Amino acid sequence: MAILYFNLDTGRVFSANQVTGDEGVARGVAVKVTDAPDGVEQWRLTWDGSKVVTFAEGKDEAGAQKDKEDAAAAQAAADKKKMEDEVAARSA
Repeated sequence: MAILYFNLDTGRVFSANQVTGDEGVARGVAVKVTDAPDGVEQWRLTWDGSKVVTFAEGKDEAGAQKDKEDAAAAQAAADKKKMEDEVAARSA
């Protein structure tokens, strides 16, 4: 297991560096996690307030990248639909 520091506001990795991470904890902007998984790219890790969550857990980097692209495309489609619905509601 690895030691990582997570941003309390965003849940994303704050730092893997102990000095920087401890400074973030002292300022109240980060939390220290001593049981973060090893061998997982940091962009895939988030802190949900009580535990580390791994995006596309069980998949390799290529599979995780594919899931990320698919999620981004789905979000873009949902955002576009929402915007179109708002425009249509204003026009009515």
